[in-house]
Amino acid sequence: MKTDRNQLRFNQVLLTLLLPLAALLDLPLLVYLLFLLMVSQHTPWDLMVALKRALGIPSRLVEEDPRPHRFARTLGAVFLGLSSLFLLLGLKGVGYALALVVALLAFVNLAFGFCLGCFLYLHLRYARALFTGK
Repeated sequence: MKTDRNQLRFNQVLLTLLLPLAALLDLPLLVYLLFLLMVSQHTPWDLMVALKRALGIPSRLVEEDPRPHRFARTLGAVFLGLSSLFLLLGLKGVGYALALVVALLAFVNLAFGFCLGCFLYLHLRYARALFTGK
């Protein structure tokens, strides 16, 4: 299976730059937009991929299982969905805090190569194998 490394980095850069900007300038619409970009990964029209292509960023495919990265992106989308919900409810502190957690984890992955979502995915698979024998 192949993974587009440039796509992963592009997503991380967007989250790392735009989520703190949204919190700093109190722009909940930016959080909503990033949530929609993240959640679109499970549709035939992955908006993050389309945006990367529109900007002319080339692909860099590597032989790597994409499932841990998809799991991590899904977790990020869940957190941004919760963030969006709290922002819609007027609970800005909680909403922006959740968004900043996503930005921090994207930055850690970008800067240090550690993907917490991928780590969780692998350990959940190990636990499943341990308990089910599969």
